[in-house]
Amino acid sequence: MVLGWMVERATERRLAGDWHGACQTAGVDVDVDLPAISNAHGKEVAGRIEDDLRHLVPDLLRWHLPQRPGDGLLRTGLCLPLAMFPDAYALVARPPGNLDEPQRIRLAFERLDATAPGKRDHSLLLLRDRWDSRCTGQLMRRCGGTTHLPFFTATGERRATQPETVAERAIRLDDEGRHAEAWAAAGFELQVLLFDPGWGRERIDPAAFAPGRTGDELRTSRQTVVEQSLTRLRPVHTTLPEAARRVAEYMTNLRHAAPLEQDKSSQPRYWGPQGEPPRPDPMPTDVDEHCGLVRIDRPGRCLVLDRLDTPRPRARLVAAVPYGQADDDRKRAEVAEFGLELARVPRLPSVLSRRPDELTGLLRGSLRPDQLHPLVHEALFPAGTTPAPPTVRIKDRVRIYCTGTIHEVVLRDGAIQIQDSPAEIQRERAMRAFGGPVRGCVAAQEGWRDPAVRMPSQMRGLRRDLMRLVHLGDGPAVAAALDSGIDPHVRDERGRTLLHLLPWLFDADLAILTRLLAAGLDVDARDVNGETPLHPAVAYGSPALVRALLDAGADPKARSERPFQRMAIWTGRRDLDFLRTLNR
Repeated sequence: MVLGWMVERATERRLAGDWHGACQTAGVDVDVDLPAISNAHGKEVAGRIEDDLRHLVPDLLRWHLPQRPGDGLLRTGLCLPLAMFPDAYALVARPPGNLDEPQRIRLAFERLDATAPGKRDHSLLLLRDRWDSRCTGQLMRRCGGTTHLPFFTATGERRATQPETVAERAIRLDDEGRHAEAWAAAGFELQVLLFDPGWGRERIDPAAFAPGRTGDELRTSRQTVVEQSLTRLRPVHTTLPEAARRVAEYMTNLRHAAPLEQDKSSQPRYWGPQGEPPRPDPMPTDVDEHCGLVRIDRPGRCLVLDRLDTPRPRARLVAAVPYGQADDDRKRAEVAEFGLELARVPRLPSVLSRRPDELTGLLRGSLRPDQLHPLVHEALFPAGTTPAPPTVRIKDRVRIYCTGTIHEVVLRDGAIQIQDSPAEIQRERAMRAFGGPVRGCVAAQEGWRDPAVRMPSQMRGLRRDLMRLVHLGDGPAVAAALDSGIDPHVRDERGRTLLHLLPWLFDADLAILTRLLAAGLDVDARDVNGETPLHPAVAYGSPALVRALLDAGADPKARSERPFQRMAIWTGRRDLDFLRTLNR
């Protein structure tokens, strides 16, 4: 999820030429030392990296990164190369390592060797329109449109007029389950090949089934299996030639960036701090990107495309190799049919072989035009009006069940106002003193500041909404909630106050810190692990935030308890050297 104010501020700074400020606003930390790269890799490489950074749209990158459904948090543990450079180096984007870290993205120039952490995803190498301002217009072509998006007008309304374009007709037939007709409508000659006659229908070889059947019965059965083999592919058929060219360019770039093979016998078996580190594994460049073929892999089958630069391209449907192990007979059959083994044919990744997510969401109605990133909206609906960013508000009152009736709990003037009488409040607190649970309004009031007290579900939902804004880094929305009178002394399930969570707020941590201190929050408050606000600030916050907490009286020698004892002054961050001097 990308916040409206973040897009506006980052765009303003980016258009002013301040790419570093745009990244800072969008929560993107640039860990790239251009002078050091120039010394180590040459001025050309450093210049290419600087050019990519100048055209990086950090809020668009954030919008396209994989997110968890429901809460909108970034998926963790990914390694996403943006651009490749010689000797297997790359400009890499990394989302947070785990869900409990601030939703910041780290950009670094690093080597993609076998020891590089994270699950690697090369989709951003293939789709520069997801982060590069020079390429955002490519999305329209990837969706099969020229002047307007298929089935939509240039302003964003659903179009119901005829005639259909070739792309629209193929998409419609595909959605109706007439997959073979969709390929034919897009101009493809669809063929079905037989390489393994011994396979049964359960192995999904479209031609090797129904022994003994003839005539109409065989044709009907064959057509059914062919349709089953083509289902769920859902490509934009007219864009497949362009996708094949992208894959060829992608493989050429990988081959250029791949390190040379080394003589393994000359490498030391063991190496230490003074030894030579192992070279990275060669990149996967054992395919022939100039063979004129690409393949789309499906479970149990494979679709091989060729003649893509002609008016009559071809798609050949074949059985996949069982367990990925082709015997000699299969290899000879592949070479006779395609001129080379299928293992050497470049594979079309799903991000290029399937419809773009934006087109799928718009066609299904799960995504509205006003929910698109402004640059995506501009690319898909060039004559439309860029939608205004939505405003996010937190409710200031909820209705809960209390002692047999419905009461309204109001958050106003930094406090929680309840309808219980003083006698009822005293009775509930007496119950708690004797070890019993508190309920109703008193639980709503005390649980807001004490995670040990279980609040009514409506109050828990209100706290969850507030904490979601914090975890998304929506500082302006949190400030607006404080302006509306919400109690700032809230604690989450781990007992953390808003002071603990300041590193999660992009570009607003210092302003909100001042407000929280003025509201009386304890700068040395402890969470359930015994951590004070200075601990997460040292782990994730900026040096300015750490200094501001110290100036407010935070104890730099406060020790946490779990999962292990630590003090803020024990940090290894180089930009916090001033903390270590406090231990002398």
